[in-house]
Formats: sequence, structure tokens, C-alpha cells
Amino acid sequence: MASRYAVARPRLAGPRWSVLLAGLRHPRRFFADLLARIRDDNILTVAAALSYYFFFAFFPFLLFLLALVSLLPVHGLEDWLLAQGGQVIPGEAYGMLERTVRGLLRQPRSGLVSVGAALALWSASAGFAGVMEGLNRAYRVRESRPWWRVRLEAVGLTVGLSLFMIVAFVLAVFGGQLAKLVGQTLGPAGVVAALVARWVVALGLIAFVVATIYYVCPDVEQQWVWVTPGSFLFTIGFAAASAGFSYYVGHFGSYQKTYGSLGAVIVLLFWLYLLAFFLLLGGEVNALLEHLSPAGKMAGERAAAPVEVQAERIARAGGSPR
Repeated sequence: MASRYAVARPRLAGPRWSVLLAGLRHPRRFFADLLARIRDDNILTVAAALSYYFFFAFFPFLLFLLALVSLLPVHGLEDWLLAQGGQVIPGEAYGMLERTVRGLLRQPRSGLVSVGAALALWSASAGFAGVMEGLNRAYRVRESRPWWRVRLEAVGLTVGLSLFMIVAFVLAVFGGQLAKLVGQTLGPAGVVAALVARWVVALGLIAFVVATIYYVCPDVEQQWVWVTPGSFLFTIGFAAASAGFSYYVGHFGSYQKTYGSLGAVIVLLFWLYLLAFFLLLGGEVNALLEHLSPAGKMAGERAAAPVEVQAERIARAGGSPR
């Protein structure tokens, strides 16, 4: 996957990382422009809209995931999902998640397949369409793809995310068994090596999902890379913000006392807001770094300029960002 479009033009720059890092030659300029983009692109407002979309896609997505699992020889995924959710989602929202999953499991599997798939795919189309619009704004381009292609890509992302969670579950289960087997064979050093390998695989899967979103969603030509500065910022920033928010809710928050039964909904909405904010912020970072690099795309360009134009820009920049 070298490019999203079959554009027959040479690239002056090497790997995409070299293009992106070239935009960091002047850090003060970069951070000033990033703050201006956060304001001009209304990231806080767009993130609020995306959290609304994500909220309505969240439970239909669970329906679709459980329906998909019912068709596969996979057992124990429901309990694993709840366990993983308890580590990430704040406590009050986790209680609502657990009640919802338990309730869905009591429904007939045939009903899950028919209703859940339709609701999840439609909701995901709206959610990922919002992500596409936000990332297009970061690259200063208008959506040119037909509506049916946007919906198909959104559906593909939903199905792909579901399969990713199933693969992660299988790795978690069999990875633990493999670690025990290696430990019995090679001793403590083998256990450590197996645990490190599990973490590497887990981080690789997360990087793959985030890279896919940043690769598919914006309507621009992209080079495929596993990790970008934006995806790294998203992973670290969202994990830290989620942990901090969970700690606050568990020790200082009083959402249940203030909002009653709506407390769990508000906590979940704010957690989804953090997810949307860091997803958009990572896209802004990638776009800005490329726009600041003479070998990258200019703001508003969908594809890199021909090699002679890039060379002219680099000569004109003279070591300074444009």
C-alpha cells in the first residue's frame, strides 16, 4: 500500500517520516501554527460533535460485535470485553456498559445479527463521516469522494475494528498460554520475552488501527506508515487523559450525585469527547508537519507536487519553513 491513489509522479522526499520531521525544524513556528489551527478549525467544537456520533454508534457497535462473535467459534469474548473496558472506561460509565452487554447477551442471536448489523453499520457511517470531515479540514481540502464510497469506507472501518478486537482477544488468550509454555521450557527469561512480545504485538495492532484511520479518512494521497507523529500523540495523549479522567471520577467526581442516573451517560460522553479530540489533534499534527515541509503537500493539495516543483520549493525555502 504505497499510495491511496494511482498518481504517476515521483516523490523528491524519501519515507513519509522524513517529510514530516522536516516540518519540525522550527519548533516555535510549529507550535504557534498548531495552536492557531486548533482555534481556526474549531477542534473543540468538532470533537463535541464527533463524541455525539460516537455515543450513538457505541452500543450498536456492541450489537454488531456480539452478532459477529456469535457466528465464529470464539468463546469468552464478552467477559474479555468487559474486563478491557473496566481498565479504560471510567467506573460509572463502565457500569452502564456492563449492564448493556449483559442485556444484549440475553437476546436471541438471530435478532442480534439482523438488527445489530444494520444499526451499527449505519451509525458507524455517520461517525466516520464526521472523522473524515474533521481530517479533511486539517488538510484544507473538500470532500471529493462520492457519498457511497464514504459510506463503504466507513462500513469497512467498522468491520475492520470488530475483527481487530476479535484478533486482540485471541492473542490475549493464547498469548497467555504461550507465555506459560515458554516459561516452562526456557525459564524466567522466556516468560519475560513472551510478555514483551505480547506487548509489542498489542502496540502494533493499536498502531495499525490508528494508522488505518489516518490513512483512509482524509481525502488526500497518503503513504502508508505504521506510526506517525500524530498517531503517537493520539495513543499517548488519549491513554494519559483517560487514566487521569478515570482517577478523577473515581476519587473526586460526584457525577452520580449531581446527575443521578444520567451520570454514567455524561461520563461516557466526556470519555468519547477525549477520544475524538486526540484523534483530530493527531490529524492536525500530521497535516501541519507535512504543510510545513517543502517536500510535503501544500495546504489544500490532495497529492504531492511533481518533483521539479518540490525542488523549487526547497530552494526557495532556503532552510526556513514556508
